[in-house]
Amino acid sequence: MIEPTMKVGDIARIWPETMKVFARYGLDLCCGGVHPLSYAAQKHGFNLEKMLQELNAAVDVPSVAPQR
Repeated sequence: MIEPTMKVGDIARIWPETMKVFARYGLDLCCGGVHPLSYAAQKHGFNLEKMLQELNAAVDVPSVAPQR
């Protein structure tokens, strides 16, 4: 689960699929992603709770069961 204290760069490295969410918010890793998600949301005026929901939804993709 992604937490607000996690660094943006760490989130992107562990879960590359989150880059689509960051892109929708106009966030990139130009600063190295060294800031926590909460700082980035505050600095850019994003709703942190909404962003967390979207990020966690992006990484909570159920695996597809193999067909028999």
